[in-house]
Amino acid sequence: MKALLRWIDERTGFPSAVSAWLHRPMPGGPAWRFVWPTTIAFTFVAQLATGLAMWMYYSAGSQSSWESVYYFQHHIQAGWLLRAMHFYTAQATLMLVGIYLVQTIFRGTYRAPREFLFWTVLLMGLATVGLNLTGDLLTWDQNGYWAGHVRTGFLFLTPGVGEWLYKLAVGGAEFGSLTLTRFLALHIGACCVGLGVLIGLHARFAWRHGLESSNGNRPDAAYWPRQAARDAVACTVVLAAILVLSARNGTSGPHAGLELGPPANAAEDPGTARPEWSFRGLYQFRELFPSSLEIVPIVAVPGLTVLIFFLMPLLAKSRMGHRFNRAFTAFVFVGLGMLAWKSFSADAKNERFQADRAAGRVQADRIVELATAQGIPPSGALTLLREDAKTQGPKLFNQHCAACHDFSDPSGAVHRPESPSASDLHGFAGRAWLTEFLTAKGISSPKFFGHTKFKQGEMYGFLKDSFAELEAKEREQIILALSHEAKLKSQRDIDAQSSADIEAGTKLIGENCNSCHKFHGEGTASGPDLTGYGSRAWLHGIIGDPAHKQFYGKHNDRMPAYAASVANPANNILSPKELEMLVDWLRGEWFEPVEK
Repeated sequence: MKALLRWIDERTGFPSAVSAWLHRPMPGGPAWRFVWPTTIAFTFVAQLATGLAMWMYYSAGSQSSWESVYYFQHHIQAGWLLRAMHFYTAQATLMLVGIYLVQTIFRGTYRAPREFLFWTVLLMGLATVGLNLTGDLLTWDQNGYWAGHVRTGFLFLTPGVGEWLYKLAVGGAEFGSLTLTRFLALHIGACCVGLGVLIGLHARFAWRHGLESSNGNRPDAAYWPRQAARDAVACTVVLAAILVLSARNGTSGPHAGLELGPPANAAEDPGTARPEWSFRGLYQFRELFPSSLEIVPIVAVPGLTVLIFFLMPLLAKSRMGHRFNRAFTAFVFVGLGMLAWKSFSADAKNERFQADRAAGRVQADRIVELATAQGIPPSGALTLLREDAKTQGPKLFNQHCAACHDFSDPSGAVHRPESPSASDLHGFAGRAWLTEFLTAKGISSPKFFGHTKFKQGEMYGFLKDSFAELEAKEREQIILALSHEAKLKSQRDIDAQSSADIEAGTKLIGENCNSCHKFHGEGTASGPDLTGYGSRAWLHGIIGDPAHKQFYGKHNDRMPAYAASVANPANNILSPKELEMLVDWLRGEWFEPVEK
């Protein structure tokens, strides 16, 4: 082995260089305060390794970025772990550089002749900030998209070159595939390479000048083995912390590793996009200023702050300058910490924000469920959500129905009106809903027809007199038969078990209701046709055109027609697909994966 090393050394000089590096003198001897450069280099190497693994599967594009991250996260062995480690090592690098920077300033080891040593640390911090900012967008999920959208918009605030910088970063007039390729190039080609170069320069300057001078109280000693052992322990602690954070959501199942939000949707700002903890202070600082002065917290103050940090080695030539540097550093870091705490605290108390975040997590779980079971179409994963009744139904209801109708679902997916003026549609046409509806007290209550012109109409009179006089068993059979018309998936089993009662109820409907309603071709049509009541086709019809003679006709009470034009669907309020999703959601029927 010695002969081999000697042969390599004679031709490359690498073994001698490594030996010289390991045995370089440490001013004042080994100390725990010297571990920071090594831990920074360690987290950088970890980022390189995990980032390279992700890069092998990553495909930059508005219809492929989220999809490739999803595939890596959920279908590659230990992909969830590598992605989480990549994220947390980036966060750890920023924290370690910050600690090292503060230590350098407070110990005064940034003064001559170590100015360039200090400037490399400062530039490492900026490069790490760049890594975090550019990497955040690459997942192309809702949080990354909208956070990136806001950040790039700030480029317009740069005097003189704002528009040029925006187009350079975005790759055009708006976000899209070119934006992702630009950010990927910046993430890897600029920030990552830049950070690696700066780490190398820092090592070179440290070799030349030492991390700090010996104070004379302790003799100098070689780096190997005592300082090397301290560095190894520190790196082990950092790695352990990263692994713990990576596994905090479990080590298996759909939530293992780092959360992946739903795919980016340019048409739907969730209002919940927030930066990571490292940028929360600046985010909250921006909130202190009106939009007309946004240039101050976004450009002026950060720019001046960075300039002061760069000037610190020059200011520190005097004792007063060194004191100012330390006071300024404490003010900046403590201030950012307090602002970050205020931001997190405000979000924790904001019920609407928490509800929207919870809705975002539901969507994230749903898209993983759909993509795993159905696969991702060529048009991208967002198509799965856009054509999913479970996801789109509440949105369509909120947009078109919630102004009048209540939907007493405790999940909170629907924004319930303060003063409903039409029926509660939660559980519509189900047995429980009809049991409550088909009483004089029920139909005239605010939950059903209490705020309509049908409050005490013919149906109210029928329920109060004729229907109430029927035997309890007969009323129950009518309810079972009418509910059976809906063919609800949730009642399929119990309907099969009640076939005799349903058959009897069908006859009773014909005998008691045909003076106002048609039912399987019999009776009059002064009220809605009860054939297929609550079924998919029936709901399509009444939502499409409630004033049609099959439903309310001229007695329709305020309900608009959402799809009355069959010949020209483009003229309708709801497209055929939207109407289908709304109907399926009202019926509680949507795709669910088969449990294995």
